[in-house]
Amino acid sequence: MGQAARSDATARTISKLEEKIAAFRRERKIGKGTLRDTHVAAYRGYVSGGIAHMRIRVTEMPVVPDSAELVTDPKVVRTNLRRFVALAFPGVRLRILFLDQQVDVETDRHGYATAHIPADGLAPGWHEYHAVTIPDDPDETPQIVTGEVVLPDPAAPFAVISDIDDTVLRTGLTEGLVAVRQTLLGSAATRRAIPGMAALYRGLSAGYGNKPAPSFSYLSTGPWNLYEVLTEFLELRGFPKGVLHLTDWGPQERYVMRSGKEHKRLSLARAFAAYPHTTFILIGDSGQNDPYVYVEAAREHRQQVKAIVILDVGEHMAERASELRAWQEELAAENVPFYFVADATEAARVLCRHRIVNKDAVSDVAAEQAEQEANQ
Repeated sequence: MGQAARSDATARTISKLEEKIAAFRRERKIGKGTLRDTHVAAYRGYVSGGIAHMRIRVTEMPVVPDSAELVTDPKVVRTNLRRFVALAFPGVRLRILFLDQQVDVETDRHGYATAHIPADGLAPGWHEYHAVTIPDDPDETPQIVTGEVVLPDPAAPFAVISDIDDTVLRTGLTEGLVAVRQTLLGSAATRRAIPGMAALYRGLSAGYGNKPAPSFSYLSTGPWNLYEVLTEFLELRGFPKGVLHLTDWGPQERYVMRSGKEHKRLSLARAFAAYPHTTFILIGDSGQNDPYVYVEAAREHRQQVKAIVILDVGEHMAERASELRAWQEELAAENVPFYFVADATEAARVLCRHRIVNKDAVSDVAAEQAEQEANQ
């Protein structure tokens, strides 16, 4: 048996074990009467090629604290831990309603379900869909939740794909235990934005000249359990509305743990395939694999990458910064539009020079960055 086959077999074994443990926990909670109510999450989806793509998940009800609660409140710690241990509900039937159509789906063993519904003739912008549970017990009241899908405007000059962790949200992923502390202790209201980045993204949304606003997609190697926290954070901090692409940390059929690098690579590939006539601005940071994943994508899809912007994560990765500055010169010779920048203000200046954002955006970014740095 080859190494790949052994790896697949190991992943399948661990995945089945995880499934048995989850089933045991469900039965035990039911027996003890401690199983929380059902929670249905209808994630933001997208429309491409005349098809609306939706993703839904059914789990135990998480206990979410009030956004105003301080990070020192022990409830915040307990709640964030519960987000990771809330049980998934497999085999739940759902009816997805969109426009004048409907489709029935069923959650998989991790509680996820996907729906794909024709959406010809749809106007650009955000559109609502509804997910309705179909109870096995006729006396049980169905749950109804509302989600949204976006159809990007084909006349927009580009679309934006942005990393989340240490690009728009300070997580400390490059600093070990700091990332753990931020994940477990932070609520949407207490988490810090990277200074100036919200203003930069609003500048990208406004564009250069009178053209339709671009669509935004946000990538993270974080789990779907944090979806509500991240969407609330983006809204609170003034980032443009967008679709989130997160990941599932649990064991899968073909791998034990999902690769963050592979998750981003596949997400980019899907975006390029979904919108083959769209050019993209890719934004990330120097802390992990963003520079290499983005450059790989640009080399494979040269006509679809308008710019790559990589933020320096700080002095603790000075060696990486030196490498990226040297690499930027090499990539320029390949006509790969790669820009390594110190902060949001420098990013705005670079994008302004290339007529992607206007001069007002540069001053807005500089002002927001200065204010936020003064308050941190």
